[in-house]
Amino acid sequence: MLISNLGRTRTKLLTSFQDLSDEQLNQKPPDKSWSIAQVLHHLYTSGKAMAGLALDALQANTEKVEEKDLSFVTDRTKKSKAMSEPPNKMITKENLLQLLEESRFQHLQFVFNETHERILAKNSMNHQDFGAISLKNAVDLIWRHEKRHIYQIQEIREKLNF
Repeated sequence: MLISNLGRTRTKLLTSFQDLSDEQLNQKPPDKSWSIAQVLHHLYTSGKAMAGLALDALQANTEKVEEKDLSFVTDRTKKSKAMSEPPNKMITKENLLQLLEESRFQHLQFVFNETHERILAKNSMNHQDFGAISLKNAVDLIWRHEKRHIYQIQEIREKLNF
């Protein structure tokens, strides 16, 4: 289930911006919020960081914690501070696609190569916003976080009439 959720969400994410030019991807809405390129860069850095934390927790053989309902993560009315700000420079679509592929297949794949979903449920890590979460929740969080930002990309497209 984890892998299918990750794959389905990634496909929707890639579809959400495939028809846009580099200039459109880097254009900021009138309210000066993030550009679509910045949202995508944020997904790269957060996915890479989450995979790294999960792998560290796996190697530390952490304890089991109760599963959490993370469905609220996709609710765009609830804001949280990003761990890092995306760059304010032009980022090409080609570069964004490479970064997204790297975060998913180079970093997250290490977690799946090391374990299985049952083992993910038996180990935990600390998350800055949610406290102790299972590694299964951590992987769930990656696709839910992407889904949240797919909604954000749709909002940006509407603001910019794309």
